[in-house]
Amino acid sequence: MPRNQKIKPLPQDLPGVYTCANCSQVLFAAKYKFSVGSGFPSFWQHVKDHVKQHPLATYGRHRIQLLCSRCNQHLGHLFEDARTPTNLRYCINADALEFNQNITL
Repeated sequence: MPRNQKIKPLPQDLPGVYTCANCSQVLFAAKYKFSVGSGFPSFWQHVKDHVKQHPLATYGRHRIQLLCSRCNQHLGHLFEDARTPTNLRYCINADALEFNQNITL
């Protein structure tokens, strides 16, 4: 089974956190996860100071890359999204995350 499939099917209301798959730093509370239909885990808020933003200008467009603040692992990208309380969507690569039900925020 591909690793991505173990994260995507989790219910939105399951308590816990998503951590960096590389260093185990807590990145997102599960309560901030939502579905946009893209296939990527998406969140509308991160744990303060645990996700860094890095501007990118690649392929003729400007984006914001998201990195773990502890180990600098690439997590995904940040987009504006009017459907969220923060007007932001953290679009994350499922392979960059691990789910932990034993920690809640």
